[in-house]
Amino acid sequence: MYGIIIIIGILAVLGGIAFVKSQLKICPPNEVLIFSGRKRRLEDGTEVGYRIIKGGRTLKIPIIESVNRMSLQTMPVQIEISGALSKGIIPINLECMANIKIAGSEQDGLFNAVERFLGRSPDDISRVARQTLEGSIRGVLATLSPEEANTQRIRFAQEVVKEVADDFRKLGIVLDTFKIQNLGDTQRYLEAVGRKKNAEVQRDAKIAEAESDAEARRVTAEAKEKGNIAEYESEMNIVESEHQLRVKRAELAAVSNQAESRAKVAGEIARVEEEKVLEAARTELHTKRYEAEVIIPARAEKEAKELKAVGEAARIVEDGKATAEAVKLMRQEWEKGDTRELFLIQMLPEIIDKITKVVSENLSIEKLTVLDSGNGNGIPALAKGLTGSVVAIMEQLKNATGLDIPDILQAKNQRGG
Repeated sequence: MYGIIIIIGILAVLGGIAFVKSQLKICPPNEVLIFSGRKRRLEDGTEVGYRIIKGGRTLKIPIIESVNRMSLQTMPVQIEISGALSKGIIPINLECMANIKIAGSEQDGLFNAVERFLGRSPDDISRVARQTLEGSIRGVLATLSPEEANTQRIRFAQEVVKEVADDFRKLGIVLDTFKIQNLGDTQRYLEAVGRKKNAEVQRDAKIAEAESDAEARRVTAEAKEKGNIAEYESEMNIVESEHQLRVKRAELAAVSNQAESRAKVAGEIARVEEEKVLEAARTELHTKRYEAEVIIPARAEKEAKELKAVGEAARIVEDGKATAEAVKLMRQEWEKGDTRELFLIQMLPEIIDKITKVVSENLSIEKLTVLDSGNGNGIPALAKGLTGSVVAIMEQLKNATGLDIPDILQAKNQRGG
């Protein structure tokens, strides 16, 4: 009994799980799920009979709700338009490429897409989008000339996107991209315009080339003139700089020469001053040396001589006094008469000495030869001659001094005898 209950419970649980799984709806991020069958009120008060799930999961209410899926993937739309009139009634052929998708939010018109395209195929959605785009393209193209449409394709595409945005929002479609792939016309208008533009471009190019050549020649001439002027100015600047350099060198040389002259003069002055000081020192040294070597010895010698002269003078005075006294005594003795001969005799050796000295100083006898006359009287004759010479000297002495030496000697002998 309990086993049956357990089995039933397990089956009930498994059945519940299977039921929940069957009613659990999971929505991937590139889809939206539309649960229809139960009414609800929107924020603006509008009442609708569906709810939308975008990305996530939820449970479907059995029997009451049904579930539909709408893809949010991009759908390419190829557009080909023939004979679309542009500004100026020029037919244009266009080839465009657009990428569209179902709006993914209420602000972009998701509810409008649910109401219009729920259960429809992607081809139906692409056809509606293509037709809407063709109308917008024709409307925008009517405001543009063929040249503007061709040369301003980005602006053309932007205008188309702006034009179709409101219509797509009402449909619940979002235009991701829109590109104009090709643009032409059957009347060859753009080709003619191209040829015209090409001719104008060539004309303008030739004019521009001529103007450019003229401008180039003018610029070349101006550049050459400016170059010549610049070269002349440069040469003038170089000459001026060299002149200034020479002047500066001369000034510096003058300053240097002046400084050198002042230094030289100062050096000469200093040298002269030093020489003066040195000369003064030398003079003082020579003076002192002269005083030490000459003046002082001379002064000493002078003083010594003076002292010697004083001594000599004193001696001479004393000798003179003594001599005078002696002369006085001699005179006294002389005047007596009895000692005169004696005095002369005493002086006789000195007189003879003086005489012989005079003879010896004035007469030089190196050799004396006595020759015999042959009669045998050589030596006696010589002795006789010497005796005669002595007698002659005595006679000359008597004549000179009045002193008769033989008489004095004879008288002396008589007094003595």
